[in-house]
Amino acid sequence: MDEATVLQPAWDFLLENLGTGFLSSPAFLLTAVVLGVYVPGIVFSVVDVFVTRRMTLAQNWAVYWRAMKWYSTAYVVGMAVMLSIDLPFVLAIPATAPPLSEFLLDLLLYFLVGDFASYVWHRLEHAQGLYAKKVHYFHHMDKPPLSIWTAMVVHPVEGLTVFFFFHIYGVFAAIHPLTFAVAAFLLTAVTMITHCGYKLPVYDWFFATSTGHNLHHTRREPVNVSVVLTLCDRLFGTFRKVA
Repeated sequence: MDEATVLQPAWDFLLENLGTGFLSSPAFLLTAVVLGVYVPGIVFSVVDVFVTRRMTLAQNWAVYWRAMKWYSTAYVVGMAVMLSIDLPFVLAIPATAPPLSEFLLDLLLYFLVGDFASYVWHRLEHAQGLYAKKVHYFHHMDKPPLSIWTAMVVHPVEGLTVFFFFHIYGVFAAIHPLTFAVAAFLLTAVTMITHCGYKLPVYDWFFATSTGHNLHHTRREPVNVSVVLTLCDRLFGTFRKVA
């Protein structure tokens, strides 16, 4: 199997089991994002409560419910709407999967562009006093030690805007739906894990660290701004190393 067909079995599986109707709907991409929230959210909740015991089940549930009660409702309602009505736009569903080289390049660009766009927006959130006090402050109400669900403790206005900037590459670039879904899942998962509160060997070599982002939640000046990579923080002087 060459690089042009290595992803074909995965794409064929989705075509056969989900169908082109679902795959062409934004509900497919929304599902990928929801999984990016809940998969790491559940894993780290189990770690918090049953492994490290740094939180009780009641404490973990309290943070989850504060973060997700409205977003989970919006997900359910959004899915129902997308699947029950004919939308004016759908994704083009090709019969073939993307070549592996194309898939990996788009995945890399998805992360780089999403990191840059969300970094710039996050800096603006801190720079605009009124917005910071009325919208972004909601996320900073949580102080370390953070729970992974802190990632979703955001004002609805911020939730919509950062969602757009995280996934801006997929919105404007003509990428394969399989690439779009995988990238949406992975980038969402990374933004969640940045708030998990743990040092993670190997993972922390590549992505914004949770211990570094803890510092962001304790300083008045914006440091360790990115929740995806550390590239923009290093380029623009906001990176602070944490031992």
